[in-house]
Amino acid sequence: MIKSLFLKVSIISFFIISNLFVGIAHATFYTSGQIITNDYVKELNVSAHETETRSVQFNNDGTKMFITGDRHLNLKDVHEFSLSTPFDISTATHVVTIEINEVVRTMQIKFNNDGSKMFLAGRLPNKVFEYSLSTNFDISTATYSGNVIDVSAQITEDLFGFEFNNDGTMMYISDTQNNGTSTEKIYQYSLSKSFDFSSGATLVRSVDLEALHDTTNPARGEREPAGMHFTKDGLRLFVVGTQGNDVNQYTLSESFNIATASFDGGIRRGGNPTGIAFNNSGLSMFITGTSDLIREYKMPCPFSLFVSKCKSINDGDRIGMAEAQINIAKKTIEYSTSAALNRLQWIRRNKDLQDLSFQNIKFNFSNEMLASLSEAILISTKPRKKDKNKVKDIFYWSEGSLAYTKVQETDISSKKRIFTDGITIGVDSFTEDKGIKGLAFRYSQNDVLVGTTNKLDTDTYNLTYYSTTPVKNESKFLDTVLGVGFLNTKTSNIIDSIDGDRFGEQIYGTLKLKDEIKKDNLTLIPAGQIDLGFTVLRSYSESGIGATRFDQQSIQSRNLRLSIASVEELNNKKFKMKRHGKMEYQANLDRSSKMKYSYIGDSQSKFETKLKSGALHNINSKLGFDVIYDENLSLFFILEHNYAHKVGYTGKVHFAIGYLPQKNTNLSFKIEGDDILKSKYIYSKNIDGLDIEFYLMNNDVMRPKTFDEIAINLKKVF
Repeated sequence: MIKSLFLKVSIISFFIISNLFVGIAHATFYTSGQIITNDYVKELNVSAHETETRSVQFNNDGTKMFITGDRHLNLKDVHEFSLSTPFDISTATHVVTIEINEVVRTMQIKFNNDGSKMFLAGRLPNKVFEYSLSTNFDISTATYSGNVIDVSAQITEDLFGFEFNNDGTMMYISDTQNNGTSTEKIYQYSLSKSFDFSSGATLVRSVDLEALHDTTNPARGEREPAGMHFTKDGLRLFVVGTQGNDVNQYTLSESFNIATASFDGGIRRGGNPTGIAFNNSGLSMFITGTSDLIREYKMPCPFSLFVSKCKSINDGDRIGMAEAQINIAKKTIEYSTSAALNRLQWIRRNKDLQDLSFQNIKFNFSNEMLASLSEAILISTKPRKKDKNKVKDIFYWSEGSLAYTKVQETDISSKKRIFTDGITIGVDSFTEDKGIKGLAFRYSQNDVLVGTTNKLDTDTYNLTYYSTTPVKNESKFLDTVLGVGFLNTKTSNIIDSIDGDRFGEQIYGTLKLKDEIKKDNLTLIPAGQIDLGFTVLRSYSESGIGATRFDQQSIQSRNLRLSIASVEELNNKKFKMKRHGKMEYQANLDRSSKMKYSYIGDSQSKFETKLKSGALHNINSKLGFDVIYDENLSLFFILEHNYAHKVGYTGKVHFAIGYLPQKNTNLSFKIEGDDILKSKYIYSKNIDGLDIEFYLMNNDVMRPKTFDEIAINLKKVF
C-alpha cells in the first residue's frame, strides 16, 4: 500500500476486539451505591481438571492463569493455563498440572513479584509452603525450598486464604473458625526477608472483620473469610467467603495496615466464593468457588464494587496512556519545528543550489471556492525573473521522517513505545535582506503501545511559518518558527474494551540564534534556542465498562537548547557531498500537566492527577549527509538520537529528495473534485518522441493512506 510519493511506507494494523458473554448469574448487593453490572460477563468451566476450585491467580501480564482445588482426582493439584489474550479467560488453554506432596489439600496460590517463587497454603496441615521456580511463572519447574510458615497456632480449623503486601515483608492469613467459635479474623505477620520464609514469621496483629460491619444490615459480612486481595497501594482489601457467599470491600487509611480498615460493603453471589483476583486495571474481577467454574465480573471503576467508592486512577497502563498524550503533543511541536529548521539549515549549507528543491506542484479544483484559492496561490507564488539585487523565486520542498521513542516503566506508569512517521511539504523564498521565509505543512501518524494491551493512535496536522534573518553580515542568523496544529487521538484498551476519541489544538514558536565560523572546508555553528508551545486537549468521554470522562487539559512546552554543529564539504568529480553533525543539550523546563476526570457512572466525584512527561536533562545528537548529483538531484539524510535522562530515548530518521525537472519533464500533484476531493500525482517525460507517464490516484483525499489506482502509460506517435 503506497502512502505518499516521498518514499514513505506505512503498515496499518487493524485490531478486532471481541467480547464474549456467556451465561447469566444473579448477585445481590447489600450496600448503597451503583454498580455497572451485577452479572458475570464470562465464565470458564475447568471440570476436566478441577471440580472444586479454591483460588485463581495470573502472571504479571495476564498471559498465564493458575488455579488450585481439592475435589478432583487429586486433592493436591495446581493447574497452569495459557491465555492467548491477556486476562481473557475464554482463551485459556491447559498447559500443565503438578502435584504438591507437602499438603493434603491445596487451597490458595500466590507468587512473588517476578514469579521466581510460588507459595501455597494447604489444609491438613495449616501451613504456607515456599517453592522456587527455575523459570519464572512456570510451575513445572517448581522445587520445594524446605521453608514453611506454620500458622496452626492461630488457625485451628481450616486454612483457606493468604496474601502478601507489595514487597513481601508482610503476610496475611484468613481464619474461618477459632476453637469452635465462629470468627472472621485476619492475621498479619511480618517477614524479616522479602518473600522468604527461611527466618520464619512474627505475628503483628489480628482484626475481627465482623466488628467492622453494620450489625443492622441483614447481611453483615462473611463469617468464613477465604481468599483475599490487596490493591497495589495497599489502601483497599477484598475478602471472599463461603458462608455468606460474599465479596467484601474494605478501605484502609494506612497502606497494608489491616487495623485501619473500614467496611465499604459487599456483594452476595452464589457458589461459595473462595478465591479472588483482578486484572491489572482493576476493572475485571475473577471469582472461584466450590464448583468447577471461574467467573469474571466487571467493575464500575478500578478496584471498587461501588461507584460511590471510586478512587483516582493508579493503574500503570491508564496513567501511561494519559502520559503518552502529553508526550505526543510535545513531540508533534518538536518534529514540526525541526522540519522547518532542517530546511533552513539545508539552504544555508547549499545556498547556491536551492533550485534543487523546486518540484512544480500544481493544484486543480473543480470546486469554485477552492479553484479561486488555488489560482490566488499560483499567482502569488509564480516564479519571477531574477535580477542582480533581488531573488523572488518560489521553491518547493519535502521531507519525510521516521521516529521510534521508548519510554521506560516508572513506579506509576507502564512503559511506552511510540512509532511516528510524517511527511512535510513546504514552500519558501529568499527575502531582500538575504534571509529566507517559508511555510510548511506536516502530517504525521503516531502509533503508541502502552504496556502490552493498550493502544493510542494520533494523527497530527501542523502548519508552520519559518524564517531566517541575518543579524550581522552573513555569519550570524536569527531563525524564527511559528506554528499551529491539530491533533486527533483514538485510544483503546484491548483487555477492558474501553475506547475514546479526543481532539486537540496547539500553538508554538521558536527563536534560534546561530553563528557560522568557517575554516577551509569546515564550518562550526554554535547556537542557542528557546522553544515555547501550548497545547489544549479537549474534554472527551470514553465508552465501555469502567469508562472515564476527562476534562479539558492544558500542556505547556518550554525548552532551552545549546548546541554546536559542524559542516564539512566532501567533493569529487561526480557529486558534491556535505557531512554535518550536531551535539545539543536540551533543558525541558515544563514536564507536568494536571489531568482532571470522573467516572461515567459517578459524575459527582471529581479526581485530579498530576502527570509528568519527559526529562529535565536531554542530550541530542545528529549525523547527516547532503548529496548533490549532476546539479539537478539532491539527497538529504539525517540520523538523530535523543536521550532523556532516566526516562528513555528517541531514534529518528529524516530524509528528502530534491529534483530540478529537465526539459520535457513534468511533475505535478493535483487535487480536484466537488463534494469528494480526489488527488492525482503525475510524473511524465518525453524521450525522443516517447511519452512516459506514471500516476497515482486517490478517489478520496480523506483517506490519505491508500491509492485506488496506479498506472504507467506509454505513448508513441509514428
